[in-house]
Amino acid sequence: MPSYPQPALPRKAPARPPRALPLTRQALPLVALLVALTGCSSPLMSPQAPTLPAQAGQQALASASECCQTLADLPYRPLPANETLTLDFTPQTPAHGFTDGKSFFQAFSLPANAGPLTLDVTSPIRDGQVFAPTLLVLDAAFQPVRQVTSETLEVRRPTGFSGARLSGRFSVAPGPGASYLVIYSRDTDRQATTTYESEEKAYARVRGLAEPAVPDPVAAHTATGSLTLTVAPLTSGGLLSSPSPASASAIPPVAAPTSPPRQAPTGIASAAPATAEPAFDYRRMIEAALKAGDVELALELAERAERNGETGTRAWLAERLQTRTP
Repeated sequence: MPSYPQPALPRKAPARPPRALPLTRQALPLVALLVALTGCSSPLMSPQAPTLPAQAGQQALASASECCQTLADLPYRPLPANETLTLDFTPQTPAHGFTDGKSFFQAFSLPANAGPLTLDVTSPIRDGQVFAPTLLVLDAAFQPVRQVTSETLEVRRPTGFSGARLSGRFSVAPGPGASYLVIYSRDTDRQATTTYESEEKAYARVRGLAEPAVPDPVAAHTATGSLTLTVAPLTSGGLLSSPSPASASAIPPVAAPTSPPRQAPTGIASAAPATAEPAFDYRRMIEAALKAGDVELALELAERAERNGETGTRAWLAERLQTRTP
């Protein structure tokens, strides 16, 4: 039989590898997911810095070198007139030997042209310990004129996303009689403790359940820690232009000054005449201070108004105080 050539079979095309998705559609979401899961995508995801134990913090303070010899030598930085600051007190923070004890500190120069300010202080309780601050106001000659101690701060129960904390508010009128602010802790501050609401009681309170019969924990006062300082101008309505966590509470009473009552320093009156101070409505600011419950600030503003030529302000304030007395 004759042989016929066999027809050639069609050649099979090699299989193509699957087309890779573009990097922007495949790899990037995965990378973003991995980054988010590791907590590196945002500062809000980063873990909280560990709290230095109270004993270790006290040892660090004892071995810390003092940065300065006098209050005038402290490293002051400008205090913004309307901002919330987070202040850390760590072994890397400057230390100074104050008259009431050595301490890590934060020092600020008050804004001279800002008018009366309200300062809200919040110190959170973490890991069973808290930094209990004392606030010291200095005049233009770096002399203490007012001291707000940690005893005036109130213990706040856990609310929402905020845990137990110490908080308080006071007012200050920047000027020659109040030029600097120092935040530190005294020896007596660190020797005290704070009792606060337990997590079990806080949970029961939020859920509307009966509070368990468990003792409340006690927080040690430490040489290290952190706090937030909210600075805002005092408005005519007695409210803050930007509310803070402590804005719903009354202004706590302040401790008596460790020095004689505030007066215009004799060496400053001639160097800084009254015309150098910015003009503003003193009586409106006094009304705001009275509505905020800060009589001390109202008295200070009246004295400043008299020094700036607004005679009769002191008598006007006395009448206002008499009408407010029940």
